Amino acid sequence: MVLSLIGSAIGAIFNIISLIVNTIFRLIGAGIDFIFKALGLRKPAPKASLDVTIIATALTTIALEFGELEQQNWIVSSFNLTSAAFIPFWGSMADIFGRHSTIQVAMALMLIGSAICTASPTNAFGLLLFGRAIQGIACAGLDVVIRVILADKVSLRESSTNWTIFSFVGGVSFGLGPVVGGYLTQADWRWCFGINLPIATAGIILILIIIRKELLGPQPIPQLSETPETGRRTRFAYRLKTIDYWGQVLFLLGFGLLILALTWAGPIYRWDSPAVLVPLCVGVVTIVAWGVWEFLMAPDRMLGLRWPWKAAMVKWDILTDRNVGLLVYSSFTTGMAMFSVFYFCSIYFILVLGMDPADAGVNLIYFTPGVAAGIYISSLMTRFWPRNTYSPILLGSVCHAVGIGMLAWALYVERKPVIYGIMGLIGAGSGLRFVSVPLHGIGMFPKHIATIVSLIAVANPLGGTIGHTLMSTVFNNVAGVDPSSDLKTDFGSVLKLPEDQRAAVIERIKMGIIWAYVTLVPFMVLCVLAASLLGTVILPKGKGSEEDRSNNIVIHEPYPWALLRGTARSKTWERVEASEMDELTAPRRKVERTREESAYGGRGMYEQEEEMMPPREVYVPGREGQHVGVRDERREGYSL
Repeated sequence: MVLSLIGSAIGAIFNIISLIVNTIFRLIGAGIDFIFKALGLRKPAPKASLDVTIIATALTTIALEFGELEQQNWIVSSFNLTSAAFIPFWGSMADIFGRHSTIQVAMALMLIGSAICTASPTNAFGLLLFGRAIQGIACAGLDVVIRVILADKVSLRESSTNWTIFSFVGGVSFGLGPVVGGYLTQADWRWCFGINLPIATAGIILILIIIRKELLGPQPIPQLSETPETGRRTRFAYRLKTIDYWGQVLFLLGFGLLILALTWAGPIYRWDSPAVLVPLCVGVVTIVAWGVWEFLMAPDRMLGLRWPWKAAMVKWDILTDRNVGLLVYSSFTTGMAMFSVFYFCSIYFILVLGMDPADAGVNLIYFTPGVAAGIYISSLMTRFWPRNTYSPILLGSVCHAVGIGMLAWALYVERKPVIYGIMGLIGAGSGLRFVSVPLHGIGMFPKHIATIVSLIAVANPLGGTIGHTLMSTVFNNVAGVDPSSDLKTDFGSVLKLPEDQRAAVIERIKMGIIWAYVTLVPFMVLCVLAASLLGTVILPKGKGSEEDRSNNIVIHEPYPWALLRGTARSKTWERVEASEMDELTAPRRKVERTREESAYGGRGMYEQEEEMMPPREVYVPGREGQHVGVRDERREGYSL
């Protein structure tokens, strides 16, 4: 009864908050409509975060209930696999069918998946995994569509505020999840899935009633010669023809096989067994084939010329951009760090320190203050000082590298206050990058929001999956949990062992967890190096959106290099008058670009260019006496 009230209370709290915020903001007016939109999305956002972290505490209990302890990582991997693979798919659907329809379908899938998991009998482990896979597909949709909505129709400075609110709510939910999961697991693990049902239902109703009219509908498709006015009237069949089906299939198949191989390797099969090598090799080849396919889908290449009405799943120029690759890796390692805390710290508290699931969940909440602090610091760094996206990304990467390394030591010495403090440090690293990483990508590619958001979002669960698989492999090898081990059937049997044997087994488990964390250290150190090579987006000092629209500075070369050369503040930056706001409804107009003080050595040049969309503020570095390129957002290149 108490647990039922807990689940209902969580949903009711989010309901009341959303309704109150909505009413207040409507009275204040449209001037802060972007904040209302961010808070209105709080219902589905916590739902996705709660789902991930509630299961973290219940993972071992669920695996024991089904008698599948050696395959417990499948409960995580089946969810992460689909949530990672389907993110680009949802990004495309959000553009083709509109934000509202897409997010409602995702919420409905969450209801279906949660119902399947809740009703799964303990002799049907495969049915549970099927439900988790559907939940993963749904959470992928919720994640990417909410991110796209937050970036729609707002300036970069307003996006910073939106992302701060969104990340804070998600971070709090990540902290609440283990606590709720611990108490739910004490009663019945099925509550961990059943709690999703009222929350998702309330989310569907709130989105329909409160923010439906705030969301963009189907977007114009250039391949169909659409305009914003005709986008909604295009026939359904024609819009379906523009989807890059083969790109989607290759992506899903390649990443699916890759994760399958990494999941089986170690705890289930030997790394050199055919069950691992075959899906691993086929997956890698398929991913390469997907990259080649996207290359050929470019407008001026073979497949693009053959099917000009189809839009590539990911534009090749974006896929190969250095900053995009570094951002994806940064999000990848964020997923690694976060999932390692939720899953392996939980195992450590339960099996090494002897806590029950509820207490273990409560102790995981120390991660939350760090997330909140990181989000707040990131907001200050992007909006006030130093007003760029580079600094919080680099600082977050350093926090993760230091935190993961120190956590391995803290677990070894078994000092709980130190463990809690380091968990907070890792949370701060995550919070710092929650806001700055997507803001960086959106600032550099504002006309490809769905694509950028999808690429960044897909990396987080993918990193969590691969990180969890690597850590599970190391843990199983060191702790002695393998297909031939007696320990594989029930960790609870450790408590029934004689005292001398129990101490030895617990010590092996402890060292397995420690070495699992050591495995992540090289990834985190490499992330610091990757973050240092990023460019940056510099936001303006002004508070008004009009200033934001015309004074963003985008530096694509490595920011430290730009500072050393002096180009980050050089007067030779090229200015192109622009406005990212209202680009979906702006009429065709002529944009005059004057380069009177360009690097032609003072020789002026007048250029008129007709564009469908208004350009934005773009700065391209150059030196005196050299030609300066003007970035053409439509071709994603430099026109000289």
